[in-house]
Amino acid sequence: MRDWNKIIDEWTLRKRNKSINPDLKNFFEKAFQNTLIPEKSWFGFPSSKNSLGLFFGRVMLVGIFQDTIEIIIDDDISEKIGFPTRVVGSSKSNGELLYWITTSSSNLKKLTENELIWKHYKVASLKVENYPNISWERKDWLNGKFILSQIYNPNKRIELTNEEYELTFENEIKNSQFDSKEKRQERLKKANKTAQETFSTSKIYIRNSDVVAEVLDRANGVCEYCENEAPFKKDSDGIGFLEVHHIIPLSENGLDTVENCTALCPNCHRHAHYGKTTFKIEKLRKNGIQ
Repeated sequence: MRDWNKIIDEWTLRKRNKSINPDLKNFFEKAFQNTLIPEKSWFGFPSSKNSLGLFFGRVMLVGIFQDTIEIIIDDDISEKIGFPTRVVGSSKSNGELLYWITTSSSNLKKLTENELIWKHYKVASLKVENYPNISWERKDWLNGKFILSQIYNPNKRIELTNEEYELTFENEIKNSQFDSKEKRQERLKKANKTAQETFSTSKIYIRNSDVVAEVLDRANGVCEYCENEAPFKKDSDGIGFLEVHHIIPLSENGLDTVENCTALCPNCHRHAHYGKTTFKIEKLRKNGIQ
């Protein structure tokens, strides 16, 4: 097995500032511990030896270039973490945006110790697989890089917790709702319709926030099953509270699409899950859904 510590040693030996080596090792080990697809991620440096990083397809997940550190995350949390961010250009054509944290290598320790950053990195490290122009690989780009799962084996499987996922998904829904209907529908045309899977204490499906926002927009505060108004309005935005339900469950290979979703009041949503024999799908179809 290739020693990842020696890869970092080889890279820093060629740099003027060799003193960052220990911090760089701590930084990259933190990244390894939070990378959810290690069997498809690559660590190392290309023949130019300018950058050292962890890559997925053609995008760098975490890396250092000269004196600049970058970390990919799934939400713009710059105000919460005190580091500037910018949009990952290759994510623009795929729907949901990804962001770079970009800062000086002098902040290595602060970055390594900031748990909020790594929660958002963890989600981004999984989502990149759903971005076709990111996950696409060219063989020549893999020179000087090694599969992460083959050079770093943690004691336990890396998992995404429900709390970590919900932290970001609720924000994604809000951002999508604030966006225009035209922008949402344009993104939905390009979106992957099959929900991505990962594991926590239970299986989690990485859903499309645009689907949720579009279904809630369609329902306009009225349950699409009982046809009553939402039971209350949310404090956060004053919008009637409804829950988005997949008619054919994702666990049964249902698609993560607007057509396969309905907006239900909490009572009807529980009915759909726990009273399947009396929940009438035909009623939804009568209302023009699915």
